[in-house]
Amino acid sequence: MSADDHRFASRSLLCAFCFLFLLAACTPQPLTVTREPVALRLVAADSCGPLAEELAAAYEESYPWITVQVEVWNSALAERTLREGGADLALLSWLEEVAGEEPLWSQPFARDGVAVVVYPATPLTEIGLTHLQEIFRGRMQEWVGVVLTAVSREEGSGTRVAFESVVLGNYDITPTSVVMPSSEAIVEYVARTPGGIGYVSIFRVDDRVRVLPVEGISPTLAAASDGSYPLSRPLYLAATAEPAGEAREFAQWVLGPDGQAIIGKLGNR
Repeated sequence: MSADDHRFASRSLLCAFCFLFLLAACTPQPLTVTREPVALRLVAADSCGPLAEELAAAYEESYPWITVQVEVWNSALAERTLREGGADLALLSWLEEVAGEEPLWSQPFARDGVAVVVYPATPLTEIGLTHLQEIFRGRMQEWVGVVLTAVSREEGSGTRVAFESVVLGNYDITPTSVVMPSSEAIVEYVARTPGGIGYVSIFRVDDRVRVLPVEGISPTLAAASDGSYPLSRPLYLAATAEPAGEAREFAQWVLGPDGQAIIGKLGNR
């Protein structure tokens, strides 16, 4: 091949390369969108605390530009925080009727059972509503030689409202009951107190205490969901008005199959 042929071939290769480069430059490239970070403020009743934390972690994993900030109080304080603008959404165990204030937007998002928990070595193996009432009214203070200690939540707790409405009705809880500020505090106290008997959400039960069937029904998520467990109640997703924007997206996710799967998994642990 002559020198002229070499020069011609080199120019041809260079032209072909330039053509391919220009063609690639003109081809539309995938558009990468960087989402702006968003913080959602979520306040939860104590019984909803484990649900709030699990839902927040799963949502952040699926939507990494979202940060879900969780605060946990009793239900009355959680609702007050929401109403005062301290949160975008709330998970509540009780919708308090506040005179002179607009009702909250709310949707049931789960069913819960109020589990009766006892010191592991207590001879009680199950209990009925009548015996529970007698114990928490202070009229029954001993069981087969074991002195019983009734342990209750504080005023403003949605779990206390649910328990008292079914068990005590119009009666007051005994003034000798031990009052605790959280479900964790009840579990801890009952776990180390022979004769201790208290109540917590099924989402707050752990193996430090023993759970009693009530009226022969164990407090499972299935029994709470179908209403066969006598101490069952709804949990609510709430906002001051119908959610919009990212709060609406989160609410729809919680109420949808992804959020409900997480709730079911947590309730069946």
